[in-house]
Amino acid sequence: MSGKILRKLPNLLAIMGIEEAMNRMKQVKRAALIALVGASTFGAGIATAATSGAAPHAAPTKVSAQASSAKPGTAVNLNFSESLRESLGDIYFNKSYKPAHKKAIRGNLIGPWNVYYGKVAGKSAASDVYYAVGTVMYDGDPLGTEGGPHVWRKKGGGAWTYVGNTGGAVCEQVPSVLVKAWHKPCNW
Repeated sequence: MSGKILRKLPNLLAIMGIEEAMNRMKQVKRAALIALVGASTFGAGIATAATSGAAPHAAPTKVSAQASSAKPGTAVNLNFSESLRESLGDIYFNKSYKPAHKKAIRGNLIGPWNVYYGKVAGKSAASDVYYAVGTVMYDGDPLGTEGGPHVWRKKGGGAWTYVGNTGGAVCEQVPSVLVKAWHKPCNW
């Protein structure tokens, strides 16, 4: 359906006027991006259904028995939840996007999507280091998806932090052993 509307946009511009047509185009673009996020969530098998209804910032990381018994230095691919997606989006918005764009609205942030999530095991659960790598976009900002993917990190049961935009050089911010566990190259 989006394709039909996109093909008709020049006609809509003439009939509806530029402002109304631009608003419709934004709606179509947002719907297409939401569909893309949904497809990446289910198509790639990277993310899974949401975990418990706990608050996103307080939600514990669910790990398998294999993940909790991994030897120090071992990379473990983990299941990614919708509550974690929301939490990482909040962190990115508040720490990176909003300070540079004072009038930005959190609801216009899309993502992260195409997320890879895992940990490098430490000597104890408190020293495990978790990483999430994904793409974010701010609807209405033509530069919103430049660079990336973006990286978030946390140690043990601590809080997630936004590490930054990799500019494609993921292994500069994420251990290469974990990137290899995701079957990805160091430069995306």
